[in-house]
Amino acid sequence: MKPLQFLAIPALFSLALLGQSSPTLSGTCQSGGSPSYPQCVSGEVTFVGANYSGTTVHVRVKNSSGLTIDSSYYQVTGGNVAFTENLSFADTYTVRVGGDDDGGGQTYTVSTY
Repeated sequence: MKPLQFLAIPALFSLALLGQSSPTLSGTCQSGGSPSYPQCVSGEVTFVGANYSGTTVHVRVKNSSGLTIDSSYYQVTGGNVAFTENLSFADTYTVRVGGDDDGGGQTYTVSTY
């Protein structure tokens, strides 16, 4: 009976992993876009994400020069997160959600004009 338990535990663990979804993030250009996100008119961009774990998520936004313009923690409720970034100047921005300062997480690119 013990060998059967030994084989069953990894199989159950694998099934549990299949049920987990990866975090997702979408954006909305508050001032319009061409045609839409991720090509936005300069101004506010609202992001909404799902399937995040924990109670907060670290968001870092950098401009094309590599200057960090935001490094904040946002509340995660029921796996969902929502935040708005003010991308006022025409540029290409990198938005990293999750991970730490050395990497990880998901990276998104938004261009404003």
